[in-house]
Amino acid sequence: MGCCGSKEKYNGEDVPKSQRLENRPTNDVNGKQPQRQQQQQPNKRKNNTIRKGATASQQNNPTSLFEFTDLSLKNDIIEGLQEQPQDSDLLAQYGVLLSIEGKNKEAEESLRKAVEVDSDNSRAWQAYGEFLERTNNPKKAKEVYGEAYKHAAPKIALDEDDSSLLLSYAIFIQKSGDIDKAEKLYKRIVTSGARSSESLGRYGLFLLEVKKDVEKGGIYLKDAADIDPPSAEWCTRYSNYLKTYKKDEFEASKYQKRVSLYVN
Repeated sequence: MGCCGSKEKYNGEDVPKSQRLENRPTNDVNGKQPQRQQQQQPNKRKNNTIRKGATASQQNNPTSLFEFTDLSLKNDIIEGLQEQPQDSDLLAQYGVLLSIEGKNKEAEESLRKAVEVDSDNSRAWQAYGEFLERTNNPKKAKEVYGEAYKHAAPKIALDEDDSSLLLSYAIFIQKSGDIDKAEKLYKRIVTSGARSSESLGRYGLFLLEVKKDVEKGGIYLKDAADIDPPSAEWCTRYSNYLKTYKKDEFEASKYQKRVSLYVN
């Protein structure tokens, strides 16, 4: 997915010059970001989204920006915003950082601006919705997720960020008690979204624990555990499923060891 070109050390990593913050696409004369192109979006997101930490899979929602924030990027983000103050990605990241620092008023302003600048930025919508959840504003969070859904849902195929957004929305809706709507969202993600252990596993747990469908829940948990590179969390969950529901200790032990034995 990365592009070719020379690399140099940047924040301790080998990063292609074309993907560094200072080499981001500039905004147009109206302060808006240029139309997103399908091919460029994954690279742009991968580079500029707050990076996932090693313990992300142990958190409540590993797709959440709040679960894998790298505070060491703060200076880079601020410098980037000085050059491109209308950059939706950077505004969303900055909002998350401000919220973590307890500056919720400034955080909401930054997150709101992020989705205003680019209403198709699913990662920014997700961050905004999660911020409202975390600041105990479920009514407004529901409104924001609903508005975000209007932008992501019409797509025939959901990209990684769209899937991440809808997964957060599904989890939120499930917590609120609207089981039917939550199930529709989970189904949409696993049938039209980017295939990931998190989305498959979450749907599997939903089927197992909420719908009490042991067989179908197990199918999706297995799918989550079978994705490469393997997820320690979902391999463990499927292993526990095999022990509890299938009484299959041998197969369970295979999945428990899958992560350590995996060779790319």
